Amino acid sequence: MFLKITKYLVAGLIVSCFAFYLKEHPEIRNHIYTPEMIEVSIKGPVKHPGVYNLESGSTGRDLIEKAGGLLPGASVKIEENGLNQLLVDGQALDLGKR
Repeated sequence: MFLKITKYLVAGLIVSCFAFYLKEHPEIRNHIYTPEMIEVSIKGPVKHPGVYNLESGSTGRDLIEKAGGLLPGASVKIEENGLNQLLVDGQALDLGKR
């Protein structure tokens, strides 16, 4: 029984160390893990409206950043527009009038 518990503890420690190593060395992580890309579009009061490719798991905030940010004086409420929610492939984000 003791050997079985020890085996699982050692395996968990190895996985934890490997995960930490990958976090500290993104160039290696990119060889192992290639994120799925999604295509999304944005229009409204952003500097560069259009179609963008982002990593799966990106949010509306990430898309706004990729589009150059909001225009000065733009009044977009993050919570009301659901910009913290994850985007899906093919989604169009309309932030209103430019």
